[in-house]
Amino acid sequence: MRRLFVLYVTLISLFGCALFLYIWPFSSVHVEEQWLLLLLFAGAVALLDRYLICLPPSGNSFTLESSIYLSLLFVFGLKYTLVVLILGSFIIYFTHLQKMVWWKHVFNFSVYVIMICVSYYVYNIFGGGVGEISLRYFLAYIFCFLTYFILNAVLMALYFSLHSSTDFIVVLSSTVKEVSYIYAVMLVVAVILSVLFKFDSLFGLFLYTIIMLLLSSTFRQYSRLYEKLQDDKVYIERLLNSLPIGLITIDNSKRDHFINDSAAALLHLDKKEIKQLIQQEKESEHNALFWELFIHRDPFQQLKVPYERDGEKKIFLVSQSSLLNLYGETVGRTLFFLDITEIEKLTKRIHQSEKLALMGEMAAKAAHEIRNPLAVIHGFLAFMNENLYERDREQYHIPLLLKEIDRINAIVEDMLLIAKPSAPMLKETYMETIVQDLLSLLQHTLEEKHIRVYVHLDRVLLKLDPKQMMQVLYNLLYNSIESIEEDGTICIYSDVGETYNMYVYDSGKGIPQGMQATMFEPFMTTKPSGTGLGLTIVKRIVENHGGTIALHNSSEQGTTFVIKLPI
Repeated sequence: MRRLFVLYVTLISLFGCALFLYIWPFSSVHVEEQWLLLLLFAGAVALLDRYLICLPPSGNSFTLESSIYLSLLFVFGLKYTLVVLILGSFIIYFTHLQKMVWWKHVFNFSVYVIMICVSYYVYNIFGGGVGEISLRYFLAYIFCFLTYFILNAVLMALYFSLHSSTDFIVVLSSTVKEVSYIYAVMLVVAVILSVLFKFDSLFGLFLYTIIMLLLSSTFRQYSRLYEKLQDDKVYIERLLNSLPIGLITIDNSKRDHFINDSAAALLHLDKKEIKQLIQQEKESEHNALFWELFIHRDPFQQLKVPYERDGEKKIFLVSQSSLLNLYGETVGRTLFFLDITEIEKLTKRIHQSEKLALMGEMAAKAAHEIRNPLAVIHGFLAFMNENLYERDREQYHIPLLLKEIDRINAIVEDMLLIAKPSAPMLKETYMETIVQDLLSLLQHTLEEKHIRVYVHLDRVLLKLDPKQMMQVLYNLLYNSIESIEEDGTICIYSDVGETYNMYVYDSGKGIPQGMQATMFEPFMTTKPSGTGLGLTIVKRIVENHGGTIALHNSSEQGTTFVIKLPI
């Protein structure tokens, strides 16, 4: 590709220079008589080449020296135009000596020679006349301009496609799109300039050059202002994208939307998908409560809205405000939202703590008031149970009353344990030792229900309170035993990472889906005779050890709890 590029530049340069030498314009142009005018034209070309017409965005600029060449063709003819071209090229070369290598100047000169010569002959073919500006030459002007434009687009597209190894068609189409409106302006300017040259060449050239220089300065300032606004816009967008709050701005007049990065991240959607959902202006089937907020144009504050994506449930705190312009007119609206899922979870935990604290106060105050009369009642019933005939005991349900009093006493004991949990007496021990001691106590119950227990625990020294941890495991294993009707399996195993993770699995019927989220809350139970405080006590003890307990999984095939303890 590099060789093709060098070959192309060489061929165009040779052909353009040869064409110039073949025509040799100096033979018919009286340079001695018109040297001042020729130098002025050449100087104007050099000035217009230096002072560009800059249009935003940055880098999109053009020069209007081609308008001088076209107008010279119409008024003075081909050879005069080529003389101006060679003089202007020398001036440009010496003023750009440090900025551009010599072969690029030769290539540019050759391209202009080809475009000017071919355009001139096309102008003559379509009946155009030199020295006269008339409406009857309209078609000649158009085809001359089209020839000049097409040659420029094709020659430069070949140059850039070979230089950058880009597809020629892609470069050509982008070039045509980029410069077509520029050449339309250039044609109009060339015709106007031709009229000025026809009446007074010096005045027309002076007026045109001054206007173009002023335009160049004006557009340069405008371009700088545009770039500054763009920089400010980019800075503001970066600032908004850095916010942890999702922000979506809707412009009522332009139907434009700004969506910051946090909004796309929180919604788990890309920005195009979000724009499509907003522009639908109808309720979406999925997450309808959230998307219908974009239909309402009135401001609102701090609405809690659920949102679900890819199985992840979130809660957003959403607000909407009006977007005002400098004159206080409403031109759009801004909707911003914040993920408060963790805050909601924390709020629930606070409510849970408040409930536990309240229950603790109740337990502490009620315990002494309940236990004393309860002991008296239990003593009298026990006395009656021993001294009454069996028929009388059954008639007055004495055994049932004793059982229910024992249940009340168990509830009081559990409430006292939650209300005033004793600090764990930590000492180094192995979890396997605690499990084996507990299984020996439960051996009879396990054998009665034909439950097999498998233990595979990593032997790691942990700082635990053996009595409290035995109570934790007792509550868990007791629940497992009750959930297994008969002939089941309990597995206790562990893995070690940053924490010591112990898993307790049973092959029971599982925990209902509706109970899984609230199973650790007080008085939540599925057992007819349960107190609903067992798992609450378990969680309190584990957390006092600096660990956590959670439901790992639960289904009809069984349930697994995981206890994570610090090593």
